[in-house]
Amino acid sequence: MASTLPETVNVSRFLNRKEFSNTVEIIVNETKFVCSGVIVAQQSPVFEKLFMGGATFVLLEDFFFQGSELAIEECLTLLYGGKVLITISNIASLVRFSLIYEIKFMWDLAFDWIKENTTSSHICKIFDIANLPEVKSRKGDLMAFCLEFMKKNEEDIAQELITRLQDDKKGVVRDFVKAMLQLTNCPGYISFLIAFCGEGSSNTNFILDLSEFINYENLFAQYKELFNNLIGSMNKSMEDPFRLKQLIDIQMSVLKM
Repeated sequence: MASTLPETVNVSRFLNRKEFSNTVEIIVNETKFVCSGVIVAQQSPVFEKLFMGGATFVLLEDFFFQGSELAIEECLTLLYGGKVLITISNIASLVRFSLIYEIKFMWDLAFDWIKENTTSSHICKIFDIANLPEVKSRKGDLMAFCLEFMKKNEEDIAQELITRLQDDKKGVVRDFVKAMLQLTNCPGYISFLIAFCGEGSSNTNFILDLSEFINYENLFAQYKELFNNLIGSMNKSMEDPFRLKQLIDIQMSVLKM
C-alpha cells in the first residue's frame, strides 16, 4: 500500500494546472485545487452530479480543519491514478473522503490497508474512525473488524489501554473502553479492569460510570473468580458513599440470579 515519493509528487503536481479542459476548483481552507472535472467526476458520482450540473467549484466543508490540505491532495492524487503512502496518520481522511464522495476503489484501498496493518497500538484510532457518523451509517464492516480484532488481541490491547488511561486520556478512549466492556467473554479485558480499578478511586469511578455497558450477570456466570476479584478491586479504592451503593447494587443484582 505504499509508493515511492517521487511517483506521488509527479502526479500531484498536475492538480493545479489549467491546461485541462473543463477545469473545476476543489477548495479546502485557503487552498484551491484546480482539477479536471472529467477525471474527478468519473471516479465519484457525487462530484459527477456537482460538476456535470454546471458547478465550477466545490467547498469541502467536511474537511475544514488545520492541515487538511495535504490529506485532500493525497485523495485527489489517488483520483488521478497516482499512488499515496498510506499510514495511520492519513487513513481517517482517506476513509472519510471515500465515503462522503462515494469513491469505491478508495474505500477498498483504505479498508484493505486497515485489515493488513492494524496493530494493538492503534486499534483505538481505527475504532474511532469506525465510530464516525459517516462511517458507522454506511460501513458497519469496519466496526465488525474492530470488534473481532479486539477479541483476538485482548491481552495486548488491555495493556495498551492501561498505558493510555494512566496518561489521563480517559476522554479520548471512552468510546473504545465502552465497547471493550461489552466483550465480557474476554478474560483479558476483565483482568485489565481489575488492575485498572485497583490503582485508585478515580479509575473505579470511571468504570462505574460505564456500568450500563457491562453485563455483570454474564461475567459472574462465566468467570466467577474474575468477577469477585473485580468487585474486590473496586471496593478497595471506594471512598464515596454513592459509589459504594452502586457497587452494592451490582452485587445484589448478580446474587438474584
